[in-house]
Amino acid sequence: MNYRPSLQQKLNESDYSDYTLHFQSVSNSNGSVLFIDHSQDQKLTIGINVDDTEFKYRVKAQFPAIVADLIDLAVAIYTSDRLAPQSLTKKQRRFYVILPLRHPELFSAEPFRTKLDDLLKWTTDSEWVFDFQKRIAPERLVEQHQSLQIVPQGCEVTLWSGGLDALAGLYTRLLMYPEKQFVLFGTGSNNSVFTRQKKVAKKIQSLFPCRCDDFFRVPILFDDSSEQQKNKLSRARGVVFTLLGSACAYLMGEKVLYLYENGIGAINLPYRESAVGLDHSRSVHPLTLLMVSDLVSELLGEEFQVKNPFLFWTKAEMCKALAKNGRDDLPPLTMSCDSPHRQKPVQCGYCSSCLLRRQSLAASGIKDRTRYVVLHGERPVKHPSLCFLNMQAQVHTLDSLLGVSDEPWKTLTKKFPVLDDIVDRTAMAENLLPADMRSRLIQLYQNYLSEWNEVESQIADGLLNKGNYQKASSRYVVSSQQG
Repeated sequence: MNYRPSLQQKLNESDYSDYTLHFQSVSNSNGSVLFIDHSQDQKLTIGINVDDTEFKYRVKAQFPAIVADLIDLAVAIYTSDRLAPQSLTKKQRRFYVILPLRHPELFSAEPFRTKLDDLLKWTTDSEWVFDFQKRIAPERLVEQHQSLQIVPQGCEVTLWSGGLDALAGLYTRLLMYPEKQFVLFGTGSNNSVFTRQKKVAKKIQSLFPCRCDDFFRVPILFDDSSEQQKNKLSRARGVVFTLLGSACAYLMGEKVLYLYENGIGAINLPYRESAVGLDHSRSVHPLTLLMVSDLVSELLGEEFQVKNPFLFWTKAEMCKALAKNGRDDLPPLTMSCDSPHRQKPVQCGYCSSCLLRRQSLAASGIKDRTRYVVLHGERPVKHPSLCFLNMQAQVHTLDSLLGVSDEPWKTLTKKFPVLDDIVDRTAMAENLLPADMRSRLIQLYQNYLSEWNEVESQIADGLLNKGNYQKASSRYVVSSQQG
């Protein structure tokens, strides 16, 4: 008797964790997706909608169908990545995404599909297979009406997260370009995030009247969200944010989307050699921004760019405009924490993002009025020094690479070859010669080392006691001498 394994058995024996997501047409209400976890043989129908009605305020008179499709694609990516659990040490995920679109032929065409596959593989470390089908549902509300044009033309459209980089970057740009107006764009599915984004935006708007009054938000909404499983890594969030922001910029008549992120955080080099896969997010990595730029340009049929004007700035350098004007009241309004707590203080103070925040405020001369769990709350259960020691190890590595070599770039890229890729692939987009870009990146890391060394003992507060801090420092001295 011949034995033929079933499709389900084949999927169970796969090298991947397989998921199918069959979307109904993405809507403002009553939308849904059938989520199938093949490894568990489970099916679940989940309500999912997008609220893009604020785009009735735009520069373009008509709402292009291709932009509506781009929003739908972003919703599908966000939903898939959010629902499917991910582990950096177990099987890779593989998604089969069935999505109705207005122009499925454009999304199915090469080279768009290749660009999309490459982008999602790079940012999520998962495999994605899309089946774009013809949408037959009615248009969403915003597609049916002419624009209500209140948005100024020639503005700078920027992603607005409510974080310290976004605040410091916008504050700096407002001072640098006193005649320019700014449009802020936010998204997400968390009301507390939106509340923070709005609070920080209102404060900046009060300081710069009529300069950045327009704040658009396109939330992605799940029914019974609190009951749904969440992928805590969620490496696609940054890509989704940027795709939706690109749609916003295009509707505002702009061909550039800006985001404000310090170069250390954007490039996000691994702290230790033991780092696995996407231990470090690539949300705003220079290669990610280039890939999104190419993807959106391919779809629109015209050049579109995603730019980070602070790629060669440290976070402390971004904060200097705040420091110069004595605005130590503004950073506490922002959130940096990777794992915010439910009780106050909310920000932990010991994750890598909190530590970079604390380091940058100290190095820029701003009194940090933020309350952190590690300094102002109950002692955390897990060891709070781990991220500090990892960051300290990276600083020591960079110091040894840059401090003793006559060829710092060669030494640096032997350890971190991705830096060569960044220069080779993005120098033209940055309007720099490769040699100039290499010099600016070396300077970025030298500045960061100088800032870290200046304030390291301050940010060790609450993480290591004095004896442990001295031991950690002496271990570095010994290892450096032996190396």
